[in-house]
Amino acid sequence: MPTEDSSHGGSKELEATTNQALPKSTTTSPPHSPRSPQENPSPSATASPTVEAASAPQASSNSAIEVGDGLEPTEEDFEVESDADTGYGDDGSSFDASLSSSVRAGVIENGLRYHGFRKDRTYYPFPNDENEQNRDDMKHAMTGMMMGGKLHFAPIGDSPQSILDLGTGSGIWAIEMGDKYPSAAVQGVDLSPIQPPFVPPNVKFMIDDIEDDWLYPEDHFDYIHCRHVTQTIKNRPRLMEQAFRHTKPGGYLEFQEIVFYTFCDDGSMTDPYPMRDFMDNLNVGIAKLGGDNLNALKLADEMRAAGFVDVQDIALKLPLGVWPKNKEYKLAGLYWRENISEGIRNIASRAFVSGLGWSVEALEVFLVDVRKSLYDSSKHVYFPLRIITGRKPLVSE
Repeated sequence: MPTEDSSHGGSKELEATTNQALPKSTTTSPPHSPRSPQENPSPSATASPTVEAASAPQASSNSAIEVGDGLEPTEEDFEVESDADTGYGDDGSSFDASLSSSVRAGVIENGLRYHGFRKDRTYYPFPNDENEQNRDDMKHAMTGMMMGGKLHFAPIGDSPQSILDLGTGSGIWAIEMGDKYPSAAVQGVDLSPIQPPFVPPNVKFMIDDIEDDWLYPEDHFDYIHCRHVTQTIKNRPRLMEQAFRHTKPGGYLEFQEIVFYTFCDDGSMTDPYPMRDFMDNLNVGIAKLGGDNLNALKLADEMRAAGFVDVQDIALKLPLGVWPKNKEYKLAGLYWRENISEGIRNIASRAFVSGLGWSVEALEVFLVDVRKSLYDSSKHVYFPLRIITGRKPLVSE
């Protein structure tokens, strides 16, 4: 694993230094691939939303990742652990409430299954099928590698009493937190009932929309966590305000979010690069559906505006592919590459078809070259992974 830094638990060579600009992409307005479908895109589908346009201060890692041989990892590079779960009780479901069959069944669109809970009001752009659940678990492992094996950076002590996981997905983070902190009541909230039924006794799941009014008591949670979710939140300031209201004085809020844009430090991201073209179009499509794929750059300012103090914005470099020399980065890059490759249709379907107006057929043609470009180790590409933490002040402060 990368060398651990005592203050944040992350890699020293990836440690963020505040008040520095995020490394800029080698091209600020990349051209589209010749294979990009042009039959139905909306007029703005060819725009290039760039990180330079973000208004928030940007903390950045200050070291380039050393380039390796680009070879695929071998089986010896992986530590295989059993995911068999025999320590949890079988006395009931982990859900707080019964769910209707329509909520459990979800909605089928373009051959993919999406959430059924409040489907007419809450339009979440990504599926919840088995493929997406596997991707969620893969992102969990990948994020853990990048964070030096830690589940969080916020200094929440050894015995937190109440933890909330916003957008819990498959529930894997909440389950591991329940194991790590048996003193805590851990609750995960998501639009989709895809979490396992048998979990640690201190873990519960609830199906709800985190953008609705929260019904928890004020000053209740020691720690609120949100990961790989905020790009779909339509009103982040309100989410921040609710998180602040329901966090205990002295408690913490933490975001772990990827900036969905391709970066390169050494000039190797040359044209043509269909993956960059894909991200350009994806970001516009998500924006048309009410999301913001570059939102991680704004979270620190929004946390401060909501009242949080001691806000730390840590930027790590998440490689795409197996080009890094360092073993941990190579494995994290492999996970990220496969995460995108296996789920690229899941990622793109609503953003391109509903957001940009492309046909399903045009999207499938476009994705052929995008998938191929994911395996080009000559391009030393990474995505910024931002870890942002903030504390609710004590009453005496």
